[in-house]
Amino acid sequence: MRIGFPGTGTAGRHLRPEVAGPEHEVPPEPDTMDQDTAELACRRGAGIEVTLLWHRTSGELTVSVTDAASGGSFELPVAADEALTAFHHPYGYAAAQGVAY
Repeated sequence: MRIGFPGTGTAGRHLRPEVAGPEHEVPPEPDTMDQDTAELACRRGAGIEVTLLWHRTSGELTVSVTDAASGGSFELPVAADEALTAFHHPYGYAAAQGVAY
């Protein structure tokens, strides 16, 4: 998480890893991230990680789901007006869209 204000010399500092809990993980530096894909939201719980991604070049939004316990994962293309619904309820959204997971 970046804290501080641009132009004040405080921007760009990160939470110390020993202080950052799972809900406040320090994201990778921009130069190590895929420049075409932006993570808009991410949540983790009970071994399941759900991520809302925006693909800059195509303008497409996707929801990615990974289940650490089973090793299973899937990715759903979503419309902008349904993105938060798909993010909060990925299994129900996938079922409604006829996507096997």
